[in-house]
Amino acid sequence: MKPDLSLVIEEPIAGHFYWLIVRPGGWLRLGPCQVIESAQGPLPSYKAAQEAGQQVLANLQPARERAAPSGFGGAWDVRTVPGAL
Repeated sequence: MKPDLSLVIEEPIAGHFYWLIVRPGGWLRLGPCQVIESAQGPLPSYKAAQEAGQQVLANLQPARERAAPSGFGGAWDVRTVPGAL
């Protein structure tokens, strides 16, 4: 099971942006969030906070695995393409 993490950008004071990595909590994700990681200090813009948070989020989440196609050489052909029966 892969972690379900989200990036949140907050601006508690005008011009002071912080990023947070959170995991939604509770039943149906309606409960309080759990903060996994956060910025150590304010960043000057929303974009700077977003870029910094995305770098941390990428390091926390495992690489997504892609399904390998069947068939000789890993390529799709007429005999291996999934379709409706």
